[in-house]
Amino acid sequence: MTETTAAPGPAGHLMDGPITSVTVFRDGARVLRSGLIELAAGPGSVTIGDLPATVDTASVRVAARGRDLALLNVEVRRRVGTEPLREQAARLRAEVERWRDAVQELDDEDAAEQAGLGFLSHLSEAAATALARAVGSGRAGYDELSGMAGHLSASTAGTLAKRREIAARKRAAERELAAAEARLNAAEQGGGKPKKVAFVEVMVDLEAQTATEAEVDLTYHVSGASWRSLYDLVLDGERLDVSYLAEVTQQTGEDWPEVALALSTARRGQSQTLPELSPWYIGRPQPPRLPGRAAPMSAGMAGEAASGSADGPAEGPQDRPRGMALAARGQRTPLLAGRMLAAEQAESESGAGLTYTVARPLAVPGDGGPHKTLVASFDADAVLDYLTVPVVAPEAYLRAIVTNGTLLLLPGRARIFHGAQYVGETHLATVAPGEEFEVQLGVDDQIKVERKLRRRSTSKALLGGTRTIDIAYEITVENHRDRDATVSVHDHIPVSTDGDVKVRARETSPPPAETDDLGELTWNLVLTARESATIRHRFTVEHPAQVAVTGL
Repeated sequence: MTETTAAPGPAGHLMDGPITSVTVFRDGARVLRSGLIELAAGPGSVTIGDLPATVDTASVRVAARGRDLALLNVEVRRRVGTEPLREQAARLRAEVERWRDAVQELDDEDAAEQAGLGFLSHLSEAAATALARAVGSGRAGYDELSGMAGHLSASTAGTLAKRREIAARKRAAERELAAAEARLNAAEQGGGKPKKVAFVEVMVDLEAQTATEAEVDLTYHVSGASWRSLYDLVLDGERLDVSYLAEVTQQTGEDWPEVALALSTARRGQSQTLPELSPWYIGRPQPPRLPGRAAPMSAGMAGEAASGSADGPAEGPQDRPRGMALAARGQRTPLLAGRMLAAEQAESESGAGLTYTVARPLAVPGDGGPHKTLVASFDADAVLDYLTVPVVAPEAYLRAIVTNGTLLLLPGRARIFHGAQYVGETHLATVAPGEEFEVQLGVDDQIKVERKLRRRSTSKALLGGTRTIDIAYEITVENHRDRDATVSVHDHIPVSTDGDVKVRARETSPPPAETDDLGELTWNLVLTARESATIRHRFTVEHPAQVAVTGL
């Protein structure tokens, strides 16, 4: 790229400041560039150019270190230059090669999975033959045969799921490769034209008392970058293994090489100022305003005009004291003592968020594609039980109550695995350090649930009398597992919104553990292996014969 720079002074220098670290926020990134330069005694200037146009010029900061060195001034300028066709073609060619390498890498990954699938097939045949002989001779039972079949089936399903994921990533990479090849062909065939590009340059004025080597650090904020949380939840017995992942994307106009990468949870609030409440007025509806006439202002409306409405920030004295003092913090603390972790966690200097320093450097090109990295991994004891609401779905959902460690878990999609078996996805909300949270771990088909209507009768009534509707349900829960299961069963009875319609609970067996004013009934069942339980409940609805009841 050709540069248009301010004419440097008698000791002007152009410095190539490579990227040395990046901190990614939820809505942007802070980039650090560092470089060394030899300065003679006296005043001089250093120009760092070719920065992307997404740089927020107000965020630029420069630090210079050297013997008897003073930083006098920093000037940030936006420039427009022309990218020569030769450089444009070279850049497009490098982009094509990068996508070809990505496709080849996915082919290699799929070949490795295919080899593992072939090994499983061979192992399955050999194991089936050996176990069949052992069962025939009485040296093994059908339980061993069933267990081996289940293990091989789960491993095969996991490998096939991985191959499907690789195939989806390969299709996306092949589309990017085709688009890059089309751009390169257009440029090489003369269809391209010199491209106008915008960039930012920073000019730093320095003064050295003696000749010295100066170390210059440049930091700036760019838009077009973000990261989001992803999780892998693996249930192993009664322990939950959690892999905390981050998916980083960026289209900032520059490629980030393999440098130190940090992820910050700090974010901007919904209000650009500290939020304030306005009075909440209620009253009679105001008459519609007639065209050409100003409606009289009520006291409530006057109050809103003075203090601001919900559609905009309230205006108040600009010198109002806020009375907020933020203690600066910067010490790093480990995520979980005694666990192998992939990142360090530190509180931000303002106390407004946490920063995770990823242990392994990650290259993130500015292609807008997702790039995953491991933030941390830990395991925790899980209190397991089942939840079923058979009136909504006759299924038992496995759930776990887990206590978080010292990590701040941000909202994100979570994939669920039972051992090596993928069973579905869920979503985690924000979980504070030390907070107890609930995780939905999918449906367990070995807990059978059935809800049946056992009675529905309507009594006859004379004109002006009362009619009674008698309804009874039966819920059966069966535990087909080899271990105990705690099942929370939820059902409900109607709630009347009319004083003439009466709902009365008549019989419940066993009595519910919890009831509420909205008619919800909760039973907590503890079923041993292969045990079943039946819940019966009955209610009546009484109403005047001439009144129709809806909702039943």
